[in-house]
Amino acid sequence: MYLPPFPLLGGFLAWVTIYFLGFKRQKWAELILGGIAFILAMIVQNPIQQLPLLGAGVRSNADVIARGTVFTVGVALWVGFVAGFVQEGVKYLLVKDKGTKTALFVGLGFGVTEVLFVAVTPIIAVAAAGGKIDVPVIQALLSMVERYFAVLFHIGTTVYLAYATKNGFGVKGFSTMALLHGFVDTLAAYDRFLTLKSEELAMKFTIGLEVVFAVIAIALIAYTLPFARIGEPEEEEKVIW
Repeated sequence: MYLPPFPLLGGFLAWVTIYFLGFKRQKWAELILGGIAFILAMIVQNPIQQLPLLGAGVRSNADVIARGTVFTVGVALWVGFVAGFVQEGVKYLLVKDKGTKTALFVGLGFGVTEVLFVAVTPIIAVAAAGGKIDVPVIQALLSMVERYFAVLFHIGTTVYLAYATKNGFGVKGFSTMALLHGFVDTLAAYDRFLTLKSEELAMKFTIGLEVVFAVIAIALIAYTLPFARIGEPEEEEKVIW
């Protein structure tokens, strides 16, 4: 089954979910700012993740697996927590002086841009190699579910960052979200490595990961959306740029 439409659908469904949860008036400047935040995060994140690995002679995921379980877990932790601290750090810098509703749409823009990145990057890579992006149905569906909850996760963390700053515990709020994000991305990184060792084991791990991720994202959204609703009236006339 052709993969790219599924993550795109997951991102779209997350956007629709937020719409029907009461945020019908779109804040396009904030959505664009969220997209810019994702691009900035990738510019910072990728070199930090990759340069130490290149220095250690790692050129591919297969190189990581070949060095054993301890090394693989270490790389997963490195990749995951760098992603957590960089992405939440960029979001924190952009929303720490903003209201919670503004932060919601920044988070939505961040998540949707990540969906586009996840969907388009494999198309370019596979097209350059002259191949096709065909995956089993279950894998395609899991990619849709993952992107759905990833967008909700980004919304939740971004709202929490704005709320934490507004209430005087911004650094603590940032640290909490960065650690939570790092934990999730560590599991995701290890899942990618595990695929090279055993597809059957990796599939079981992926399903478990998606369940854990879904619980975290739903809990985060349930906790943070009321903050965005409370901030709605006073922020209605504000323009972010």
